[in-house]
Amino acid sequence: MKYKSLKKYLYLLSALWLLALNSCKHDDLHIDKANDNFRPGFDFVKNNYDLSLFATAIEKTGIGAELNSTGPFTILAPSNAAFNIIGINRPSDFDKMNPDTLKFLVQRHILNERIMLKDIPFNGIDVRYRTMAGTELYASTVSRDNNNTLYFNGSLASRKDVTLANGTLHVLDRVMKSTAKTTVQGWLSARPEYSILISGLKKFGFWDELATEGPYTILAPKNKEFEAKGMTAEVIAGLNVNSYLGDRLFGCYVMRKKHFFVSDFVVFSIINSDSFYYHPIANDTYILTITAGRFNYNNIYDQSIGYNIEVRTNKNFPYEILTSVTGQDQKAIDNLTDNGLVQDLQGVLILPEQAIKNN
Repeated sequence: MKYKSLKKYLYLLSALWLLALNSCKHDDLHIDKANDNFRPGFDFVKNNYDLSLFATAIEKTGIGAELNSTGPFTILAPSNAAFNIIGINRPSDFDKMNPDTLKFLVQRHILNERIMLKDIPFNGIDVRYRTMAGTELYASTVSRDNNNTLYFNGSLASRKDVTLANGTLHVLDRVMKSTAKTTVQGWLSARPEYSILISGLKKFGFWDELATEGPYTILAPKNKEFEAKGMTAEVIAGLNVNSYLGDRLFGCYVMRKKHFFVSDFVVFSIINSDSFYYHPIANDTYILTITAGRFNYNNIYDQSIGYNIEVRTNKNFPYEILTSVTGQDQKAIDNLTDNGLVQDLQGVLILPEQAIKNN
């Protein structure tokens, strides 16, 4: 009798545990059934748990009613996990943001037109659209093995073509970063953690051009990366420009006439059936080979996008691989400006001793 009572007790305990577990579970996205009335934009966002932080941001900007109007709209909704990447973990974190900055963030995730996957050219790179904030948005699509992948400003659309009563919605895995009315030069100047890179670009004559039309893609190691290799501000100041190949030593961080999100390298690899993107260093035989994909980040396979650069002494054999450097910091990649992008790089490409001129 005691055994039967204990067995019955354990069965009830297990059932209660499962019931409690299910009551705490949140679906990542609730999609209305075909026979339901589709919700307008803001109502849809605020009724989905995984978009609750974006819903709060919309509420604080006061444009919720507009997103429930006739439209049409395309809402690019960062998931809660996307906001977590940039340090926003709870609704109160938005209170720390300047109201105008928050409004700009929300509006650059909204288009005043309906854009679905089928509307974007396949195997296209950076097809441009205009956001509610007045900024340009870049969409890229690629198809492989009957799977269609869509990026907006380098952020993956993890859910696509969600039907709204007044448009469509795509869920993003990262908050899109954009700084209006600035250049890659201005963006770097505003961030002291890149001051050693700036000093090198100035010393070897690459700085002034970064305020021009471009576009440019800047590969940007922070000060700590240079210092770890002994390239302190004092060392850079003491370099004799006549003794070094400037295009190799610091020109390697400037990609001219290039407008590359990290995701673009993924698209290139599929379109060209070549995992490498080859970028020659100006006036040199050295070349950068760039690959991108979903890598381990902080030793955790979390599907975060990143890129890897090898510096080769030549494109074809025989060549030597001098360095292999990654860029995986989700908070620091894909920084969009008016004349290009800044991509954080977690390492140094070329050391001074590798760029000494041969007499």
